[in-house]
Amino acid sequence: MKKLLFILSTIFCLLSVESLHAENAKGILDKAAARFKSAGNIKADFVLAVNGNDMNGTLYVSGKKFKCSTDAVTSWFDGKTMWHYVAANDEVNVTNPSAAEIARMNPYSFLSLYKNGYKCEMGKSSANEYEVILTGQKGSTFSHISVRINKKSYQPSYIKTTGSKAVTEISVKSLKKNQKFSDSIFKFNKNKYPNVEIVDLR
Repeated sequence: MKKLLFILSTIFCLLSVESLHAENAKGILDKAAARFKSAGNIKADFVLAVNGNDMNGTLYVSGKKFKCSTDAVTSWFDGKTMWHYVAANDEVNVTNPSAAEIARMNPYSFLSLYKNGYKCEMGKSSANEYEVILTGQKGSTFSHISVRINKKSYQPSYIKTTGSKAVTEISVKSLKKNQKFSDSIFKFNKNKYPNVEIVDLR
């Protein structure tokens, strides 16, 4: 899952009007989304912590398509169909997911989520990073999202989402832009999982 920012952290510290904070926070995410779209296909390595349990993961993104894999689960999304593999069950669920379901699988979904149903404001910025806080309104996928963004690269380095059932933290370790991927990377390949049970929920 990459990039954003806007102005000097010292200026944010001096701002005292809440509406200005909200405007700047949204501007930062607007810039992040623009940078992300211009990055082409990306590959990102990250550490995922769900309710305190850590695991390594890799994300591949090409437009609306993505593959997100960790030691425990792998999800493929080709723009319409999602395959969700749980290693412990040796089972793949096949769905046509909703926007909310896609958001839970794709670590960078916040780049579009913030436009609807979230209040944006600045958090506590450090010397090297900005923090943007998104507070979900009624019906939002997440009640709270915290994003830390590198001031030079505009790349998100840390994302924390709070939902009804889980707190998820993502620390981005590396990001490669303008990668070349085959479309097959975003589809489940049964030949690689010969003994898996496929459950079609569409």
